[in-house]
Amino acid sequence: MTRDADHSPAGNDAFARRVLRERARIMAARGGGADATARRPLIMLDLAGQSCGVDLHAVLRVTDPVWSDMPRRPDCPPGVRGVHGYQGDLYTVFDLSVLLGGARLDSPGVMLLLRSVSSIPLGRIALLATSATGTVEIAGTPTPLTPSGFPQAHLPDGRGLTVIDPARLFSSRYVGV
Repeated sequence: MTRDADHSPAGNDAFARRVLRERARIMAARGGGADATARRPLIMLDLAGQSCGVDLHAVLRVTDPVWSDMPRRPDCPPGVRGVHGYQGDLYTVFDLSVLLGGARLDSPGVMLLLRSVSSIPLGRIALLATSATGTVEIAGTPTPLTPSGFPQAHLPDGRGLTVIDPARLFSSRYVGV
């Protein structure tokens, strides 16, 4: 009888310990220990000189800013610039600078299509920014909050970064929907 086929309690315990040791070895080799699981990958954006980051898992696609203008309705949330069609879905295009309390971007350079999230009542959303400057990982969610309620992270080079959570950004507190 082989060791893996041993179904006695002692054999099961030995097998379980071996599997756990192997998983721990694989995770340690990938850097998947307790520290790495708390890290969040962000896509870094520039908004007319202000740095911010959006959770990379919330982003479906980064593309050139292309949208169709639409007539402004009185009940339209602030920052709406228009709509964009992508693979049969219609995205509402928002100016991220306006949503964060800044001025409207004159010439956005990048558009992020966000993944659909059930907690966001607006459906499919795209965000406009000046540019995408790369990706970065931060450890956990930083605790100091800006007056607008978004956490700040500090990058290794000393720069600050506003961390944007799309679900929080589109809560009724910020856009009135």
